Amino acid sequence: MPTAAAQKRSIDYIGHAGFVVRHDEFRLLIDPWFHPAFLESWFPFPDNGHLLGPVAAGSYDALYVSHTHTDHFDRTLLRMLPRSLPVLCAAFRSRELLREMRDLGFSDITVLGHGESVPLSPGIQVTMLLDTSHKEDSALLVELDGFRFLDLNDCHPKLTELPRNVDLLTAQFSGAMWYPNCYSYPRSVMRDKVVQVRSGLLDTLVRTVAATDARAYVPCAGPPVFLDPLLRVHNDRDKTIFPHWEDVAAPFAEAAPQVEIVNVQPGDRIDIVGGKPVTIAASSPAPTDVADYARRRSAQWSAHEQRPDTPVSTIELDAYFSRLIRRNRPLLENYQRDLTILSGTREWTVMIRPVPPHPAVVEGRPPASEAGDGTSGDAATTGDPSGSYELRVPPRVLRAIVDGEATWEEALLSMRIELRRDPDLFDVTLMGLLRYGETPVVTWQLRRDSSVSDETIVRDGLRIQRYCPHAGEDLADAAIIDGVLECPRHHWAWDLATGRCVRGGTWPLSVSPAE
Repeated sequence: MPTAAAQKRSIDYIGHAGFVVRHDEFRLLIDPWFHPAFLESWFPFPDNGHLLGPVAAGSYDALYVSHTHTDHFDRTLLRMLPRSLPVLCAAFRSRELLREMRDLGFSDITVLGHGESVPLSPGIQVTMLLDTSHKEDSALLVELDGFRFLDLNDCHPKLTELPRNVDLLTAQFSGAMWYPNCYSYPRSVMRDKVVQVRSGLLDTLVRTVAATDARAYVPCAGPPVFLDPLLRVHNDRDKTIFPHWEDVAAPFAEAAPQVEIVNVQPGDRIDIVGGKPVTIAASSPAPTDVADYARRRSAQWSAHEQRPDTPVSTIELDAYFSRLIRRNRPLLENYQRDLTILSGTREWTVMIRPVPPHPAVVEGRPPASEAGDGTSGDAATTGDPSGSYELRVPPRVLRAIVDGEATWEEALLSMRIELRRDPDLFDVTLMGLLRYGETPVVTWQLRRDSSVSDETIVRDGLRIQRYCPHAGEDLADAAIIDGVLECPRHHWAWDLATGRCVRGGTWPLSVSPAE
């Protein structure tokens, strides 16, 4: 951390999506991340380990953690902080973040809903912003004597609901998802998909800058670095969705030339001088040599190999999936699919139905008379997930999932799972069950997001449902090119002649001729 005396208004960067916002003597700690995330696979980059001691021992007046992903919710670091520290918590439907904070011993918690504001001290006010779809993520607008600092981290509120006149924006520019690099694609197909995802990430960032009128931008919230030798292939900046800022800077500057870039490294400080950000570099730059980083952190990344690898039995897997299916029946209405799971030398078929069969999991392939046809009974709401979906899960990872030590979301983000699907379509219902099934209130909202609302827009002589069935983005200003509408948020696309999703997933869009 900089040793110079704190300015009246300043922002210290502590790595990834972490900041310390200072206003006079008031200090707000945001998303501090130092320890490995997602089954010991993700590490902050550049290495911010030299800041762990000063940050853990620092004195703060408030703490804000955006969501429960462990590259933001660092339990080890949070346990080092005083439990009396006031906490700002997003009002998520599942209340999972609130429960996690209470379990850690924090009791002074202010829960804020979407758009709710609260003053923290004279001259500083914060406003909570939520991703109002089924996803549970949040962002924070911090106003310092009128200077507007918007910390979006990797949250994506509706573009139409973002605050305007932002002086300093922090937002993700790199990917934070397992797609496409965990899928088994031929090299040429993978290359094309990586290019497409990276192009979409840049487009979303440029749209976000425009929607907020951002005057200056801080690249943050990625990319992570993978130190485990088995995962280091994902550090390839050209072949993955994890570019570094210097790979993105030129096309961003071309698309948003009016925006000042505030490129900081862990330990740098941003002073607010005359309403503008001025960067003060740390006396010692953060280390960036990955091989040396891996040597220093070998005890942490190798801890994954110390996890239990006792093979999961068919009985255990059946009990796990039967419970998951029962808890998420509304999501699975009129849906059925056979999912293949391979782990070590074992292979299972998981028969996903609205009411779980007994057993729900069988070893090997089911007899033809018992196998589902893999199709949906209601294509209007769930799309057509016909075909095969296969997950290759290492025994340690599957053991952690079945034992409740990790969720499927964490396991997928760890990049330790390999996926195959034919046809190459994202099955929203299946992945929703896996990713959010432990919190059924989230899958209930996912189902609601997919339903056709009464609110429509008229474009090109067609009446179109206004909100994207994937994550609820407003489609009023979505681009329509050659009869294909593209969502500006996650870049799903639909053929307006049929409403069929042609890129992104399986859920259709409601389209009819306008009167």
